[in-house]
Amino acid sequence: MKRLVETIFCVSILSSLGAFLTFQIIGEPDRSVACEQGSLPEYFVCLSTIRKLDPDQILWVDARPRKQWEENGVDGSILLNDQEDWIDLEFNFMGKMNEDFKPIVVVYCNQSGCGSSKYVARQLREKHAEALGFQVLVLEGGINALKSED
Repeated sequence: MKRLVETIFCVSILSSLGAFLTFQIIGEPDRSVACEQGSLPEYFVCLSTIRKLDPDQILWVDARPRKQWEENGVDGSILLNDQEDWIDLEFNFMGKMNEDFKPIVVVYCNQSGCGSSKYVARQLREKHAEALGFQVLVLEGGINALKSED
């Protein structure tokens, strides 16, 4: 039994040393969100495409829970999710659009394929986009795409 514990300990130490040396030589892994605009579904957009647009024309909508939005939401973003009272949040969204109209709304959540951002974007598109004249897009990669930019 003692021999087994010693072997496991030695293997763990050698594995950790190998990982540490690899990290020192090669560096940290690439955590960027790979995105190719042409391969995305309709209404999805790459961060690189968004960055080519005028930032004053974009309203960021955070579809994550309130606590996450408060911790690290995009500056100037508005909270609109399906976990809280939709009517109150939608009212705040409409107030923001009336105050300072933005023709492009970009919805993001935690990661690529997050159902919350798709739901919020679809609701905004169906209820308001055509009548008010704005475009609603979902950010591919969600907040992770924004974090990888830093």
